[in-house]
Amino acid sequence: MNAQQWLDTYLEGWRTGDAEKSLSATVPDFFYDDPATGRICRDKFVQFVEDFKAAGAELAGGQVPSPFLQYSDITVSAANPATAWCWWRVTGTNFQGAAIIRFGDAGVISERIAYFTTDPVATPIPDQVKKEG
Repeated sequence: MNAQQWLDTYLEGWRTGDAEKSLSATVPDFFYDDPATGRICRDKFVQFVEDFKAAGAELAGGQVPSPFLQYSDITVSAANPATAWCWWRVTGTNFQGAAIIRFGDAGVISERIAYFTTDPVATPIPDQVKKEG
């Protein structure tokens, strides 16, 4: 696969809530940085996604939304490794933020996210996301 295909596979896994699909597009030393949990290494990524989905379900009335994530404003650099920036939202909720994803010809290297809310008191980060990575 080329770099864009790795990115597309990774994002599709997140969009559908399929952690294994996202993980299949990553390099061996992949990591995920989350402001609530810190750095998640590759071997803890699947559990992290499951916890993230549980948080999304909690905010969506008890069901994991389908599709799980919606993306907008995806911007990709032409460098190698490349960087993709996107806005994400758990479908049907106000749980949203931004992501920066580094990727190249070997796969996705890392993702760092930030959360957005208009009122942190009214929309706290769900407890499932705060679990240790």
